[in-house]
Amino acid sequence: MRDQEGRWILAYNRYLGFCFVMEAELWGILDRLTLILEWSYDFVIIQTDSVKAVQAIQDHARKDLESTLIRRIHQLLSRIGH
Repeated sequence: MRDQEGRWILAYNRYLGFCFVMEAELWGILDRLTLILEWSYDFVIIQTDSVKAVQAIQDHARKDLESTLIRRIHQLLSRIGH
């Protein structure tokens, strides 16, 4: 994670075991959002190179997908006020 000046402020990892790349991307987004809320940041920009992850998150707003990870991401985004 980086601050508003682009300085590196945090590195972390999570053991996911065997999973699909899409799940790993979504877990990364979810973990970062969780940390942002814990640290009480008011503004966030999420950058990812996964077009599929972005599309899945955006598509959830238009239809009810059954992904628990995507639902949790949307819950956190609503708390941040995206």
